[in-house]
Amino acid sequence: MFGYIVPVKKELLRQDYVLYRSFYCGICKLIGKNYGQLPRFTTTYDITFLSLLVFDQLNADVQFAEETCIGNPVRRHVIVKGNSLLDRLAAANVILSYHKLRDDVIDGAGRGRRTMLRALGRPYRQALALCPGIDAIVKRGYDGLRKLEQAGETGIDRAAHPFAALLKEAALDLVGGEADGPLARLCYNLGKFVYLIDALDDIDEDAKSGNYNPFLKRFGNYQNRRQFLTDNAPALDFILASTVNRAIACFNELNFTQSYSLLKNIVHLGLRDKVNEVFASGKKLDRPRI
Repeated sequence: MFGYIVPVKKELLRQDYVLYRSFYCGICKLIGKNYGQLPRFTTTYDITFLSLLVFDQLNADVQFAEETCIGNPVRRHVIVKGNSLLDRLAAANVILSYHKLRDDVIDGAGRGRRTMLRALGRPYRQALALCPGIDAIVKRGYDGLRKLEQAGETGIDRAAHPFAALLKEAALDLVGGEADGPLARLCYNLGKFVYLIDALDDIDEDAKSGNYNPFLKRFGNYQNRRQFLTDNAPALDFILASTVNRAIACFNELNFTQSYSLLKNIVHLGLRDKVNEVFASGKKLDRPRI
């Protein structure tokens, strides 16, 4: 359910690309420092976006350094240096990854994910100690999702609500602000988008495994991915486009201090680009590389 909130790389300004990579690499290295090397593989592009947004909305101090990476020990890269705010974001990444893996295991995921879940046990407990509020939010969100799935919820908006509320509440825990302000509404719609685009991207796997999928519950008549997307294109496009449009409208209400052009690329261009990718693909999308 992660990796869908990303920029359109070909439209990025050079300085925005460097800034994006510096946050991603900074979080990854901080996770390695705080939780060990294995949890670094859980670093997501979604937490990179959230970090950029949180730092921007708080106008928080950002300091940079040049360091090598375990994946490229020769070349030095610009990274964001760790601080207490980035510590909390790194912890949020570990917490989100742990609960996502736990949810996958409950859904019947294979040995690889069960092994990864066990390996994340200690890092998760460390992250929980730092950010108990975020853990409570994430746990509540996944518990809510599971109840709706078990009940066979057919309403798309109702099915997406727990994860949408999860991202909204996590952002407010990190930033503060009004529960019904533009930042909260932006994050709610981004959470809804992530849930929906992930469900649509997983449509073939879920149809074969019998796992819950809100689109299968709502539309049924599944033969194959391509046919399903073609037959239900108008309704699917409306659901996703309206979610993206609401996110963009909320984004446009915010005031920015640091990363406006980069964040605008992600929200204005990246969300729609990801929808087009899913509709055009004959299989589940590969993990993006930025």
